[in-house]
Amino acid sequence: MSKPNTEFTLGLRDIDLIEEAINCVIARRSSELAQLAAASSKEPTDMAGYRETRKEVDELRDLLGRLHNQKNWYRPKSEAVYVSG
Repeated sequence: MSKPNTEFTLGLRDIDLIEEAINCVIARRSSELAQLAAASSKEPTDMAGYRETRKEVDELRDLLGRLHNQKNWYRPKSEAVYVSG
């Protein structure tokens, strides 16, 4: 049986595209959550769907956090004071 590839070569643009796609999915799911919350105040029928969507949003946010934590941030090598932003 073959082993999964655990090393990927992704460029900065690839990572940006992945992050944008994840943020779009989070936005869509968050909109769904708002609609489910509004509908459940009228008739509480689909709480399981709400919990599943909420879990998916949490997983996607966690994934974004892990991507963020793996980035190597630029710091100049000189001893001068560096102000970012």
